[in-house]
Amino acid sequence: MDQIKTGKFIAALRKEKHLTQDELGRRLGVSNKTVSRWENGNYMPDIETLRLLGKEFSVSIEELLDGERQSAKKPAKTPDPFTPKERADFWRRNWKRENRSWFIFWGIIVLRWRFSVFLQTFFFLLRIFSLQLFSIFIFITKCASTLITTPIN
Repeated sequence: MDQIKTGKFIAALRKEKHLTQDELGRRLGVSNKTVSRWENGNYMPDIETLRLLGKEFSVSIEELLDGERQSAKKPAKTPDPFTPKERADFWRRNWKRENRSWFIFWGIIVLRWRFSVFLQTFFFLLRIFSLQLFSIFIFITKCASTLITTPIN
């Protein structure tokens, strides 16, 4: 809040309405010297007087304290050039690009785990199959040795 800026704004508003300091003072119930002190930035009006000034000049208290009109302060809102679908596509692509390394990391972890499960299953089946082969080999060996050792009648 700048007292000098507020004072210049009050003076400009008063001059727009073609009022003298004395006329404005009478409307607000203060002296012309008080109005002069506000306009020079020596004093600030109290909150009730700010409310009366706002009504008199059709401005808000915030505009009086800022020392300028809100419309001059804030530019007009421009329409959004993007549709909601375009905006969603942009953020989706952006998110994927930013998180690509995480996708790769977790993809490698999942593939490694699946390969580990595959190897465990493969070796388990190989062990069972080799035991069965070994059992068959033992059986054939015993049969062969029996055939070889038994005399032919």
